[in-house]
Amino acid sequence: MAKTYIILVAIAAVVLGVYFALPDRHFADNVLPLHDGATVFEYDDKSDGGSSEVTFSLADSSLSFSCMLGADTAKSAWCGLLFDLSQGEKAQYRNWTFVDSLIFELESSGTDEILVKVWTFDPDVTDIKKPRTFRLLMKELPLAKGLQRIAIPFEQFYTPDFWFDDEHVDRTLNRRHQETVARVEIAPGWNHPRGKKFSLKFYAITAQGVSNFAFGVVMFIMLGLMIVAIGRTHSYNKEHEDKSAEPRA
Repeated sequence: MAKTYIILVAIAAVVLGVYFALPDRHFADNVLPLHDGATVFEYDDKSDGGSSEVTFSLADSSLSFSCMLGADTAKSAWCGLLFDLSQGEKAQYRNWTFVDSLIFELESSGTDEILVKVWTFDPDVTDIKKPRTFRLLMKELPLAKGLQRIAIPFEQFYTPDFWFDDEHVDRTLNRRHQETVARVEIAPGWNHPRGKKFSLKFYAITAQGVSNFAFGVVMFIMLGLMIVAIGRTHSYNKEHEDKSAEPRA
C-alpha cells in the first residue's frame, strides 16, 4: 500500500515539474499590421445617398482614418473601417479561442468613443453571402485625446439585442464562436455628433491570450491519480474488513 502511494506521489511530482518547466503558451494574433491575406478598407453612406466624408490611408507602420458624418438628419449616416481577416471568399477564419484581450495602440482626436465590432461565423445562422448574418460581438471603447494603449477584456464583448432582432435569431443561440473570427470593424460611437470630424491613427491592433491546454492536461492527470489512490485505499480497506470478519480457529 505504501509503495503504491509513493509511486503516485512520484508521478504527480514529475507531472508538476514538467508543467512548471514549460514556457508560457502565449497566444497573439495581429489585426494590424495585416498578415495572412487580411485586407482593410473604409466605408461610408454615399452609396445610399448619404453625405458622410471619409479619408483613409495605410502605411507600413500605421493606419489613418477620419470621418465626418453627414449633417442632414433626414438621411442615415455611417462610416467606418473594416478588417477582413477571412481572406474573402476563402473563408479561412482566425481562431481566437484563447484570446482574453484585444489591445489597441492609437491616437485619437475629435471623439471620446468608438465602437469595436468582432464578427464571427455562427454555423446556426450565418450565410457567408450575407455579412450581417455573422454573429456580432461588440464593445464600446472610450478614448482620450492623443496617444494611448487600451486593452479590452474579450469577455466584455456582447451580442446586442438588435442583432438578434434584425437577423431573427433565437436568443438561446448565444455561443460566441471565438474560434471563427471573420472581421473586425471600427465605427463611430453611439452619440458622435453629425458634422463633427474625428480622426484615428492606429499603430497596432492585437488579440492576445494564454492557452490553458497544458493546465487542462495536468488537471486531468492529477484527477486520474486521485481516482487511482481512492480506489486503492477503498480496496485495501475492504480486504482488511473481510479478514476481520473471518471466524478465528
